[in-house]
Amino acid sequence: MKAWKAKPAIAEANEVADNPVWAAKAPATKAASLVSRAQTLLNKFGYDVGPPDGLIGPRSQSAIKLFQLRNGLSETGEVTIPLVTQFERLTS
Repeated sequence: MKAWKAKPAIAEANEVADNPVWAAKAPATKAASLVSRAQTLLNKFGYDVGPPDGLIGPRSQSAIKLFQLRNGLSETGEVTIPLVTQFERLTS
C-alpha cells in the first residue's frame, strides 16, 4: 500500500456557485404560476388583466388593488398565497 498516493482535489468540484441556475429558476417558476393563476381568476371575476402570462404588469396590479379595496383588504397589489386562496374560495 505504500505505492498509493491521493490525487490532488479539484477545487471547482468542491465549490458551489453563488447563484446556481437551478436555484434561480425554481422560485421564479413557482411565483410565475401563482401569478398566472391569480390572473386567470381575476379575468374570471371580470377584472381585465389580459392573457395570463405570469408577470405582474400594471393591469394585473391595478386589478389586484381594486379587488383588495372592494373586499376590505390592504391594497398592496401583490400576489400572495392567501390572496389566491381567497380567489379559489370565491370560485367554488
